[in-house]
Formats: sequence, structure tokens, C-alpha cells
Amino acid sequence: MASSKARPRNRPSRSAGNRSPARTPAPKPQAQPQASRAQRQPAEVVPEPGRPVRPAAPPPWLQVITLVLALGGLGVSIYETWAHYNGSRLFACTGNGAENCTAVITSPQSMVFGVIPVAILGLAFYVFVVAIMSPWAWRTQRREVHLLRLASMTVGMGFVMYLIYAELYQIGSWCLYCTVVHIITFLLFCFTVVSAALWGIGAPKKAP
Repeated sequence: MASSKARPRNRPSRSAGNRSPARTPAPKPQAQPQASRAQRQPAEVVPEPGRPVRPAAPPPWLQVITLVLALGGLGVSIYETWAHYNGSRLFACTGNGAENCTAVITSPQSMVFGVIPVAILGLAFYVFVVAIMSPWAWRTQRREVHLLRLASMTVGMGFVMYLIYAELYQIGSWCLYCTVVHIITFLLFCFTVVSAALWGIGAPKKAP
């Protein structure tokens, strides 16, 4: 009995070939490193070689200058409209010689189709110009706004050329305040054309 009980203790061990391999623990999933700050940021658009990067809007100084000029033209247009309906002589207009504001703003050429005063048209035009020359209008990417600015200033400059012709060849007198408005319109026209040439007309159309 003693020998039979001792047998289990003296059982031969399994051979090395029959020994099952020891289980190795499964590797723990490594935490993925967080993306660096440079990787999280959107990739910058690299411009094509040889193509300059065009700013989205004209510089702030141009926006301020055009707005100030537009406000100046609006102020002069308001004063001329007031003088047209009140029959008052404009300040600093002598009325002697070729410089005669009263003769200009009361002449038949001061009425469009004999119905609408030129002063009213100038006032309405500069109310629109103040809005179209505002910083918001310059910074917007809507192509229609920039096209409207360019078209309106082109039409305004054409009307100025007609008024200069009417003063010099039809009325025979020139108006100091009208000349100020003409100069302001010419400067705004130049700024608009230069801006369209340098910074484009709104956002370019995306390729399909």
C-alpha cells in the first residue's frame, strides 16, 4: 500500500517535447501619441511657384481714405441740394466772372430731363457711395459688391465729364462746390480701378 501511494509522487515528468509552451501575456495596446500642435492645425495652402499671394481685401488705409472722401462728397452734395431749393448763394462763391455757383445750380442744365435736379442725383449717388466705400463693403468676398462699386464709379465719372462740359461750354460758368465733388469722384474712381487691378474683384470662382 505504501508503494502504491508513493507512485503518484514519483510519476515521470513530461518530456521537454511534450511540454506546452508557457502562455505569454498579450501585449497591452499602446496609447497613441497625441497629435502635435502642428499636425492638428490645418495645412496651409502652398501657393504655386511664381504666383504671388493676393490679399483678400485692400489695406485698411485705402478703406479709410475712400470712406472719408465719400463722406466729404456726401456733405457737399447735401449743401448743394439745400442751396438749390432755398435759392441761397453758396458760401465762398463770389458770383463774379467765370466762377458763379448760383448760375450753375439754377441753370437749365442743372435739371435732368427738366424734372430731376442734378443736386438730388448727386445726393442720392453719394448716399450709395458711402455705403459701397465702407470697410464692410471692401472686406466682403461677394463679387457682386465689388462689381457694383466699379460700375457705379464708372457711371459717376462719366456723368462728371458731362457736367464739366455743360459748365464750360453751355453755362459758361463753373461752380467751386461742383468742382470739389468732381475731384472727389475722380479720386474715388482711381482708387476703385487700382483696387480692382491689384486685389481683384471679390473672391475668385472655384474650379468645378
